[in-house]
Amino acid sequence: MIIKPENPQHLINFLKAAPLVLYGMGGAGMRIAKWCDENKIDYIFADRDAEKKQQLVNNVVVSPQVLEVEYKNANIVISSIIYFDEIKKELLKLGVNEKRIVSYNLFMPQDIVWSDLDENIDWDLMRFRVEMFSEWITSEIRSVSDYGAGKMFLQEYLNSDVKYFPIDYIRRNEQTILCDLNLGEFPEIQTDATVCSGVLEFIHTAEKLLEHVCRNTNKMVILSYLTADQFPNIEGRRASAYVSDLTDKQIVDLMESNNFYLEKKLPDPINKACTVYLFKARPNMLLNFLKEQEKM
Repeated sequence: MIIKPENPQHLINFLKAAPLVLYGMGGAGMRIAKWCDENKIDYIFADRDAEKKQQLVNNVVVSPQVLEVEYKNANIVISSIIYFDEIKKELLKLGVNEKRIVSYNLFMPQDIVWSDLDENIDWDLMRFRVEMFSEWITSEIRSVSDYGAGKMFLQEYLNSDVKYFPIDYIRRNEQTILCDLNLGEFPEIQTDATVCSGVLEFIHTAEKLLEHVCRNTNKMVILSYLTADQFPNIEGRRASAYVSDLTDKQIVDLMESNNFYLEKKLPDPINKACTVYLFKARPNMLLNFLKEQEKM
C-alpha cells in the first residue's frame, strides 16, 4: 500500500479533529500508523486479536467490541484492504455510525500501477515465500525461469549447476531478462521449472502469460496469487494495483487445459489470504518432451 493522500493537510486536519482508531494491524495498517506518527496524529489500534497484538506496539490496542462503548466519538479508519467489507459490516453490526467509518482509500493516490509499489516492497518478507518455493524444486530440475524475479532471491537457494533465468520489467542487474509482460513480451525460454511469484495480479494478460508459461515449461510451475475468492472487492483490488481478477477455479482449470495438474496449494507464508500453487506437467506431456530431446 502506498501512503500518498491527494490533499494531505486536509486529511491531517480531519484526523486531528476527533479521536482516531486504526482498525487493522497488517501491512496497510502499520503504514498508515507510520504516516500518522510522522504527522503527529494521535491514534489507538483496534484488532480482533487485541491482547496478542498489544505486545507488538506501544499504542493502545482494543477489541472491536469496546469501540461503541468507550470510543463513541472516534473516527475509525479501516486500514485493511482485503478485509475492508468484512470489517465495515462488523462495525455497523456493533452499532458504529457509518459516518464515523473511514476508508484506507483516503491515504492513497487515485491511480496506482505496479511500478508505484516497487519502492515500497518489503524484500525481506519476499524471501520467506521464495524459500518455500525453493523447497518444492527437486533435484531433477536443471533449469528455472523466474518471472518477477525481483532481487533474485530464488537463485540463492538453487544448486550452482541449475540454469537460472530472471525475468522482470526492471533491469536490476546484468542477469535480468527485460520484458514488459503487460505488453505481451514473453521470453521464449524453455526450462524445467517456472516460478511466478507476486506478479500475476499486476498483469493484464495473466491468462496469456500462464498459457505461455505452460508451453515453455517441461516439469513444474510454481505460482502465487491472491484470488478473487479471497479478495473479491474490485475497488480494493484496483487500489492495490491489481488488474487481474482470477478465481481459484479459473487458475486450476486454465492450468489443467494446458496439461498441468495441481499437485498442492497452501496459504502464502507472507499473506495468508494469498495462495501458493504447485502444478506439475502431466506424464504424457513430459514423455513427449523426452522424445523430442532424444531426437536432438
